Amino acid sequence: MDKEDSETMMTAIVAGVCAALVAAAVVYALMRGAVAAAKAEARATDRSVEGLRAEFASLAAATLEGKAKSLAEQNAAQVRPLFDQLAAKFGELRQASEQAREANVRLGENLRMKLDEVGLKAQSLGRQADEFVAALRGGSKVQGNWGEGILAKVLEDAGLRRGENFVEQAGAREAGLPDVTVFDGAHRKMLIDAKVNIVDFIAATNAAREGDAETASRLMKEHAKRVRQQVDALAARNYPELMKRADRDAEAVYSDVVVMFMPSEATYFAAVDADPSLVAHANAKKIVIATPQMLFGYILLFKMAIDRVEVARNQEEIARRAKQIVERMDAAFVALEKVGKSLDDAQSKYHLALAKLGLEPGAQNVAVPARELAKLASIPDAPASATLGQA
Repeated sequence: MDKEDSETMMTAIVAGVCAALVAAAVVYALMRGAVAAAKAEARATDRSVEGLRAEFASLAAATLEGKAKSLAEQNAAQVRPLFDQLAAKFGELRQASEQAREANVRLGENLRMKLDEVGLKAQSLGRQADEFVAALRGGSKVQGNWGEGILAKVLEDAGLRRGENFVEQAGAREAGLPDVTVFDGAHRKMLIDAKVNIVDFIAATNAAREGDAETASRLMKEHAKRVRQQVDALAARNYPELMKRADRDAEAVYSDVVVMFMPSEATYFAAVDADPSLVAHANAKKIVIATPQMLFGYILLFKMAIDRVEVARNQEEIARRAKQIVERMDAAFVALEKVGKSLDDAQSKYHLALAKLGLEPGAQNVAVPARELAKLASIPDAPASATLGQA
């Protein structure tokens, strides 16, 4: 090969090398631009993800805070009146219990005082009966009115209230009804009928005063006989059954025993002295003969039953209010449980939304493809985002 051919070949080789170098430079420039673009895109993706995460977290927190605040305010408005009522009812329950305790204390004190007064009251009533003996000779109507007046006085002195604990039958004698009905407020009732038998007693007393013992004894036996006849007549009327049929209270329970009230202690003891079997005869017919002193004692016992009925009613009211409080407390706790469930549901939905966006720890999120692209592009820079770092 000559010198000219050699120069031509060297020129071609140099030109080829230069072209290769230029092509390599162009390829290198293109690859560098692609890598730079990939890095910029990855950084932009990081910023977008972080922005989305911050924006969603802010939005979710604001929404949850608003809902929680709304629920808290709404439930506070509903629950607070319940607790206010609960506090009021507890106050009423405490007051009712204190009143019941005080009522029991007063009951014991009143009973003791009443028992101390029994003797004095009985003596006073006995003296009043004896003082009216002379005035009772005006006939059966006057005697009946006097006996009924003494009966009402005994009942009131024993603590019963007219119209509340006992009633007097209007026109009882004309209608063939007992004079008084006593009741305890729990549908139990007792009948009392006043009977005055004093004519033979006065005559016998006068005969004895004049020294005529035989006449006095005969008249006293006649007096006892008339009292026995009154017992028989009272038993024959069967007042409990009669009053039960006429009573509008379907739950009324009448005592089988009827009290026959004798306003004068002296006339009672004179009759029993003349006829010792009189009391047993009356009891067999379910008739209890009572003087003012005896009736006063009976009514005191009956009044104890009345007071206990009132205490029982207070206890029933306490039980009713306690049940009401428990029911309202239950309703309040149900409402609070609903509040808790609503908050739990809101929190669960919040985390579910984060998981769907891939923002929960460990979940596949939108940052994963970007991270993989960065790896393919051989980007050595560590991502600034924690989400990309965990992807």
